[in-house]
Amino acid sequence: MKITQQNLGEQLRITALDIARRKELFGITPDDEALLARAKDTVERDLKDIVDEFYENQVQTPEIEQLIGDAETLARLKKHMAHYLLALFGGLYDDIYVLSRLRVGLVHNRIGVSPKLYVPAVRILLEILRGRLGGPAAGGECGACLPIMRALEKVLLFDLSLVFDTYIHALVGQVERGKAELETYAQGLEQEVAKRTRQLSEQASHDPLTGLPNRRSLFESLRREISLATRRGQPLTMAYMDLDGFKSVNDSLGHKEGDRVLQALAEALKATLRAEDLPARVGGDEFCAVLPGVGLTAAREVAARLFKAFEARRATPGGQDLAVTVSLGLAALDLAAPQAPETLARQADEAMYRAKKITGHAVVEAGSGAGSGAGG
Repeated sequence: MKITQQNLGEQLRITALDIARRKELFGITPDDEALLARAKDTVERDLKDIVDEFYENQVQTPEIEQLIGDAETLARLKKHMAHYLLALFGGLYDDIYVLSRLRVGLVHNRIGVSPKLYVPAVRILLEILRGRLGGPAAGGECGACLPIMRALEKVLLFDLSLVFDTYIHALVGQVERGKAELETYAQGLEQEVAKRTRQLSEQASHDPLTGLPNRRSLFESLRREISLATRRGQPLTMAYMDLDGFKSVNDSLGHKEGDRVLQALAEALKATLRAEDLPARVGGDEFCAVLPGVGLTAAREVAARLFKAFEARRATPGGQDLAVTVSLGLAALDLAAPQAPETLARQADEAMYRAKKITGHAVVEAGSGAGSGAGG
């Protein structure tokens, strides 16, 4: 098999078992992961200051300043650093996290960042985070911050080992490429990530009644889509919907007819959404849809088309038009401070409950006090 048909994890033979073994060797425990996840709010609060302080330090080194080269590149690096810090304190260090660290090592090696520059940068980052998380630099009690700093050190060393794996791999089988080649590689990498994301979505478990992905599959996909949208700087909107009048159908016509109504909404979603959109049944008569590359205005247009598609399918086989409507809430990803998947879903869910106060089909945006009926 050609190396271009494999991702970095496959080339380096880093499997799920190997990841678990590495974490064991570094002493990374579930308690460590939980500690870092609990510290995420503090990091998010000071995220911009942490990133700015880190790069203010880095550009003091002439070799690093020369490698960065210009203001646009520095801005991109700051964005990637912010994304990394959120992942670092995400408490989840799985195959997706590992693959991102391998990419970082390969890219740094190709642009000429040697280990003698990379390792001190990690030390600087650790010192900055120690100060922000209550260490001596912040005037706090060292004993209070010791457990979280130990956990952070373990994960940073875990990350460092992955980065060095790519340096070693490059010495064995790769040569440095120029800037033009690096840009070509980055474009190919984005395509490969998108392909892998689609493959994982297809393999995920589905709701047996509607054929749509279930709640667990939705959140696995949503995490990846948020990461992708953040890196690309593209909009993303989540829709959360619920059927009004569904209980009366179950009570008066039976669960078989209720199941048919759920299938009708699922078919309406499939007919309305694009191939890259992610519909799901999250439980009962509640459905979701993740709309990559779509802002709130365009999402309202999608909702209007969905309402019409559902109306065309909701009637009974005998032609009785059931009084079942859709309440839909919309929440947009904040690219400046990306929400966690659960937060984005909660915002859309809360907007949906406000939509239920409106008679008929209705859509309400998160953070908005008003909504509109009949698709707005």
